[in-house]
Amino acid sequence: MNEAYQQIVAILYGVWRQRIVAISIAWVVCVIGWVFVAQIPNVYESEARIHVDAENFLKPLLGKMAVQNNIYNQVAMMRQTLISRPNIEKVIRMTDQDIYINGDEEWEEKINEVMGDIRIDIQAANLFNISYSNESPVIAKMVVDSLLNIFKEESLGRDRKGLTSAVRFIEDQIRDYEEQLEKAEQRSMEFRQKNMAFLSDKTYFDKFQSSVAEVNRVKQILREYTNRKKQLQDSLADIPPYIPSSGMGPSLGGGSRNGGTVSALAGRLNKLESRLDALYARGYKDQHPDVRIVLNQIERIKKKYGEEQENFNTALENNDTKALQASGGVMPNPIYDQLSLKMYDLDSEIASLQTRLADREKVAKKLQSMAHRIPEVEAEYKRLNRDYSVIKKNYDQLLSKRQSAKISSDLETNTDRVRFRVIDPPNEAIEPSSPNRILLVLGVLVVGLGAGVFVAFILSQMHATYSTEQKLADTFSYPVLGCISIIRSKAELLHRKKKLIMFSVMIAGLFVSSISVYILMNYMYAASV
Repeated sequence: MNEAYQQIVAILYGVWRQRIVAISIAWVVCVIGWVFVAQIPNVYESEARIHVDAENFLKPLLGKMAVQNNIYNQVAMMRQTLISRPNIEKVIRMTDQDIYINGDEEWEEKINEVMGDIRIDIQAANLFNISYSNESPVIAKMVVDSLLNIFKEESLGRDRKGLTSAVRFIEDQIRDYEEQLEKAEQRSMEFRQKNMAFLSDKTYFDKFQSSVAEVNRVKQILREYTNRKKQLQDSLADIPPYIPSSGMGPSLGGGSRNGGTVSALAGRLNKLESRLDALYARGYKDQHPDVRIVLNQIERIKKKYGEEQENFNTALENNDTKALQASGGVMPNPIYDQLSLKMYDLDSEIASLQTRLADREKVAKKLQSMAHRIPEVEAEYKRLNRDYSVIKKNYDQLLSKRQSAKISSDLETNTDRVRFRVIDPPNEAIEPSSPNRILLVLGVLVVGLGAGVFVAFILSQMHATYSTEQKLADTFSYPVLGCISIIRSKAELLHRKKKLIMFSVMIAGLFVSSISVYILMNYMYAASV
């Protein structure tokens, strides 16, 4: 620690011995630096803050049918558009900076210079700062004004162009979809006409199942009618086609027999029975002669009637129509006739059912034979309908979008919708934005003092002195017994005092000069504006 302290003391002492040289060097460096700073021109910055509705104009028109741009991507696009070469050339001409340009090289340099001095910053969503720096505050303001005008024109032009392009795009799409829709309808109609036999409101499976079910149903009905016919045939086999017209009592047909032997015997028998009843009514008994005569006659007639009835029944059982008709005692059996009529109806129904069954089986076999074709036809028809539905849906959406576009166009034309608004207009700067002269002047002062101290340090090392006992002992390796203070004469003290005064004046003058130079520079540039 003591050694380091000794080193610092030695360095400071050496620099102090060269203080006049140090302050002189500082003056030289400061003067040169101040001259350089004075030659740096003032730069004035004009700034404007604007609000821009950067939302993609196609978003409310096309919705999900178009790809949406990110807002910051669109901002970057507008930045690139704003500082494009054509716009910068417009700005240069609008601000009359092209008057003093000679040749293509100077023109390129001017374009690059203006591009480099324009700055566009994003403060927040849709909020931007546009600034430009120039040696002339008037030109700086004019450049920002020109940029705003160009930006506004391009922004509004982009909106109108975007609206026109969107409407034109939708109209083109509508025409295209109309053609596709007509072609899809034509394809569907031709396909349906060509495959009408395969198409219906039901699917092939439903049609086939329905056909099989119909065949089974007709078969079931046919079996029922066949069974009824068999039962009816069995009933007819047991019923005679003819019945007696009269007999011991009323005939089955409800009538009486007229004519023939059997009929005469029956009539005589009836008369005798009536006469016997009259005799009984008069109180005669069976032993009475009249009664016995009548009873004998009745017995003979019954016997003869029984023989004739037996012959009649035999002919009836043998279905001997001639014998029955010859006897004159038969008539058609009405029950037999009714059952025969039902049999005829059943035969007609069975024939109709057989015809229907043949038709249904033919349809079922045809559907079964077309099993490989019908699904293909139905699948193709569904595909055509699906394509038509998709085209129709997009077509309807485009019609709706066209209506939205017309409404947007009316709003754009008839309303003052804010898409570009200047929040803070550009101003003509009074104070320069750069350079920071006070900082530069002070920097030059610090650099000058540093240069003087550095030169003084180098000189002190070149002309070494022994300012401490330790340094003397380290240099010669001899023991140092002590140190003696220097005794100066009055002339030396006066000379030393003059040097201190001169040093103080020089260093004070250096600081005062720094302030003066700063004030002078500001005055000169303020007067030149």
